[in-house]
Amino acid sequence: MKKGIATALVGPFVFGALIVASLGQNATIGFVSTLDVLYGTDEGKIELEKLNQFGTQKQNELEAAGLTLQKLQEQYAAQQASLSTLTRAEMEREIQDRDLNLKRLQEDIQLEFNERQNELLERMSGKIQEIINEYAPQNGIGVIFLRNETQTYVDGALDITQDIVRIYNERNPVAGQGASQ
Repeated sequence: MKKGIATALVGPFVFGALIVASLGQNATIGFVSTLDVLYGTDEGKIELEKLNQFGTQKQNELEAAGLTLQKLQEQYAAQQASLSTLTRAEMEREIQDRDLNLKRLQEDIQLEFNERQNELLERMSGKIQEIINEYAPQNGIGVIFLRNETQTYVDGALDITQDIVRIYNERNPVAGQGASQ
């Protein structure tokens, strides 16, 4: 177990060192935080806000359906003893149906949210990758790593995220805002 953890921790560092060594001693490395690009671009901010509004709207629908089910369950619990067998069975069936519909609604909402999120990420990732592919050779960068939580320290001078955000905004102005500054 310890060997596996050590390999997982050391592997990326060794890999990075091998890449730098193969590029030569004067190779420059860059780091990009894709999440910071997504949240930092004008388009990303607007699209994430739309996604959040969709999530809020659907959460409200889910809560309303849940409240309706809860009221029906409370009504059933209060009247259960005095209901006829047929009425009790009908109410139980309705509660089961509403519960099932609530679960389906929740799954459908999650699926649609994930699809919208993935579409956004795919659409923007292509643009980001194009910018990075042009930026690296123009700025003498031999390798660019995606920044994540596994890098415990990265010199700020190696982080090119803000350059990528700036170029992204210049190339992809949001309607009504013109080119970002």
